[in-house]
Amino acid sequence: MPLSADCPDGRSQLLMFPRRELLQKLASAALLFFVPRSQSALGSPKKYPAPEFSIGNKVADHWIDEVEIEQIEYGNVCGTCWHPNKQEWAYSIEWTSGGMPDFCYPCFDERLTVGGDLRFVSHD
Repeated sequence: MPLSADCPDGRSQLLMFPRRELLQKLASAALLFFVPRSQSALGSPKKYPAPEFSIGNKVADHWIDEVEIEQIEYGNVCGTCWHPNKQEWAYSIEWTSGGMPDFCYPCFDERLTVGGDLRFVSHD
């Protein structure tokens, strides 16, 4: 049987596609089953109370420095976690401004801040 012009090597054009494209589509479909679903802070386990702050909230922290002067810093919540020893929520904050010189900000010091020390800052 002769090969037609629209069927090179005797194969149908409808069944021909690059292997790379097939592997990409299969991998994309498979990833849907392995990628964890994102959960908001409201989706936290029921045994914990709801956190006071959510990722993205603007907050302020008031504290007394070593020479007994009240300081205030402002920042954005960028992480939340349950503090098992204190039985309360703690937050990762990226500090954006405050009583320190401007070159000190933004600052992410990787120290958890307990929620009771923070206050909401009204949105601009």
